Amino acid sequence: MKFIFSAILFACLVALSASLNADSKGLLCSVCKFFWGEVKKELPVVADAGDAELKQVVNKVCTKFTNSIPLLGQLCKTFGNDALEEIYQFILTEDGKINPSSICAHTKQC
Repeated sequence: MKFIFSAILFACLVALSASLNADSKGLLCSVCKFFWGEVKKELPVVADAGDAELKQVVNKVCTKFTNSIPLLGQLCKTFGNDALEEIYQFILTEDGKINPSSICAHTKQC
């Protein structure tokens, strides 16, 4: 009886752990898409502006929403200068336009 109870408890813990990981990934995905949607409003075509302008807009959006959206602070740390340079190059391969879904999938937030 103890073995069956232990097995059921273990199975529940594994299922709970898996569901929490999926939920947090979903939350990060939503925040990521929101974040890049806001960046897109400020800077729809990155190819015309350059990476310095992208960094400036990203910093502006981070500053604007970090206090109201807690997960955004974590996301802003993820998109540091090195990551932004790589994201900028990725955007250029995507017609130079910001596509939140593509960027978030590329950065493994979704």
